[in-house]
Amino acid sequence: MPTLLHLNGPSGVGKSTLARAHAARHPGTLVCDIDELRSWVSGWEEDFVGTGEAVRATALAMLTAYLGTGRDVVLPQLIVTPAQVERFEAAAAAAGATYVGVVLDVAPDVLLPRLHGRTRTPVTDVVARIIEERGGDDLVLEGRLQLLDLARSHGWGVVDATGCDAALVALSDLVAAGR
Repeated sequence: MPTLLHLNGPSGVGKSTLARAHAARHPGTLVCDIDELRSWVSGWEEDFVGTGEAVRATALAMLTAYLGTGRDVVLPQLIVTPAQVERFEAAAAAAGATYVGVVLDVAPDVLLPRLHGRTRTPVTDVVARIIEERGGDDLVLEGRLQLLDLARSHGWGVVDATGCDAALVALSDLVAAGR
């Protein structure tokens, strides 16, 4: 049975990095990075949120189709709203796949330097601007706590993303357990 592995977590925690590393260890896995898809749409920088909603619908169709081929998908995507999460859970179910939700976490004194030190790309530059406009580091730390609450309420695993190798082992264990 294919798996949709949703790597949730605050900005800068390492979702995209771990998604690519997980896929590399599991050939045939699609990395469905919605933030990267967003950057394929003209004008996305000025309408990040609106473009994101349109791209999420596109990503849902794409990952549902890919899961339907019997292959796995890893989704590195920050989602705090339970209704948005339910869309991805439903997409996995529609494709006959298992949904495995995970919140990646690191201590605040690790998270903030990672966030501020990540490689600059057009996407990370826009995300950094939005974070700053909406509250900066306090917003990120508050979001981290909301995600941990979301994990508890949904029964998701919380994986310490401090070390890549240990995090990858923990992710593989959660996928094998189907949770």
